[in-house]
Amino acid sequence: VGNVCYIRLDQEYSTGKSIEKDLKNMMIQWGIPRSMMIVDSDGLGSYLESYLNGIKEFHGGTRPINSEYDNLKSECAFKLAELINNRQLRIICSEAQRERIIEEMGVLKQDHIDADTRKKGIISKEKMKEILGFSPDYLDMLIMAMFFRIRPIPQKARAKLQTM
Repeated sequence: VGNVCYIRLDQEYSTGKSIEKDLKNMMIQWGIPRSMMIVDSDGLGSYLESYLNGIKEFHGGTRPINSEYDNLKSECAFKLAELINNRQLRIICSEAQRERIIEEMGVLKQDHIDADTRKKGIISKEKMKEILGFSPDYLDMLIMAMFFRIRPIPQKARAKLQTM
């Protein structure tokens, strides 16, 4: 599976019900298996799994898969940085989205960098918002997408994705 990200849905504001409807339509239109759809369970997506059985909930503050990281979000953020640094990620988006994504990437910074004994982590979302003046929503989306790069993709879902 390639590392190409398409920004298919981009809304300034959404209600929980509209998110549910839009995700259902997107999964149908683009043939995305529920097992390959991830939602931010700390935000509006916290209830979606109960309506869209089989989708993944992203709990950024939970235990990472690899114990060298502070939490799951940090582990995914380091994976994102790795793909970007190795020029292994392509994002299909508008010029306005591109500018915003670049701006948001600028706040993806390692926290407690001088501590040799600490686990790897990133600065808090609050610090990111303070620097940017807004929420890093594209960055959050890209970080959550890395869940599927640090965790093996189920064989059934992988087969479906390869036929897309």
